[in-house]
Amino acid sequence: MRRVISTFSWLVVLTIIAVLTVGSMMLLDHEPLINQDQTVTPAERAWVKQWLANNPPRRKRIGDAVSFNLSERQTNLIANTLLTQFVQDRGRVAVQLEPQRAQVTISLALPWDPNDSFVNLAFDLVENGALPKIDNARLAGLPMPSALVQMLADRALAAIESTQSIQHVSLQHDQLAVNYLWRPDLLERIGSGFVADAALPTLLRYQRDLSAALVTLRRGRPVQLADLLKLLFTKAAEQPDSADPVAENRAVILVLAAYVNGHPIRDPADTKATRLPYAHPVLLRQRQDLGQHFMTSAALVTQGGDTFSGMIGWYKEMSDANGGSGFSFADMSANRAGIRLAQRATASPDSARQVQQRIAAGLTEDDFMPVIDGLPEGMDQQAFAANFGNQNNVVYQKMIQLIDERINAARLFRPTP
Repeated sequence: MRRVISTFSWLVVLTIIAVLTVGSMMLLDHEPLINQDQTVTPAERAWVKQWLANNPPRRKRIGDAVSFNLSERQTNLIANTLLTQFVQDRGRVAVQLEPQRAQVTISLALPWDPNDSFVNLAFDLVENGALPKIDNARLAGLPMPSALVQMLADRALAAIESTQSIQHVSLQHDQLAVNYLWRPDLLERIGSGFVADAALPTLLRYQRDLSAALVTLRRGRPVQLADLLKLLFTKAAEQPDSADPVAENRAVILVLAAYVNGHPIRDPADTKATRLPYAHPVLLRQRQDLGQHFMTSAALVTQGGDTFSGMIGWYKEMSDANGGSGFSFADMSANRAGIRLAQRATASPDSARQVQQRIAAGLTEDDFMPVIDGLPEGMDQQAFAANFGNQNNVVYQKMIQLIDERINAARLFRPTP
């Protein structure tokens, strides 16, 4: 349950951050709508930890009914604890429960912004049958485009409904009540529900190909991202001429991105506990994090374009430098290489087939991932500012130019003679 509540899927979280970050380019506030709650007691922190650890109750079987009721205070404690997992101490959320309605406000501080700018998002949840609908969304005090709000809301609700697990969400004064059917794979089912119905059979086909290739490996044994890319893109190249190569490549990228992030694609309508491939560490340059950066950036290009993907990579590295693992140009290199792969693999049918053929002919890491030798890593905010300033600094731009030159030299991205 902790994983279910914390995030619907790796893709949902990144999409939300992308929307907030891209929106923030135009709609920024200099003050957060929500300040950090200084009144949280040690007893409340202990309660949240215990609640997350014990939900759902142990010994539940697949399909068992589960329910929980939270007060407004408890809802806010849990929501802020989970948000902190993604943005550390850079964001706050406030939920106000009313009869048949909940007002939700999110304040997200942009990392390393000298002007202390914030993205402030507010919306209402309104009871609408089993699941509430999103209403009256506002970004930085201004109404968000209705089409964008509706698109995100429809995708989220359709993904949840497709699992047939969430039975009812009730919003009352000082009470949030949720009834659902327990499934240990609910996270994967909801995440898979974000995939368009027309694309799901193709993704599931590549998921089966991936499962068949990994089934003989000892659990926990690392695999190389280059080998998985070659496996699935070769399968794509073997499809009949009537198949759309762009759609095939997009499916390959999404399946691999889901797998390296630990959430394999699952048919949300499948009521059986179908075995999915074991979670093997997927390595790129002998590092698991680089494979995750590479494939996640590639997947975001297929979903929202390279602007979303680039902004996500920048936001993640800036946040890491502000109390996380530190700013890493090696991570940025993997981000930009993943973006380049997705661009080439989905730009046009001709480009898509060319990528399939080049990968099927043989693939090594050097063919798609530049070397990371000499790229600074692990820099905190002070070290980054002293050496590179900010995104617009000449020294920073030269480092990005160096990364791009290395990517351009990779065999997979060289122009066709």
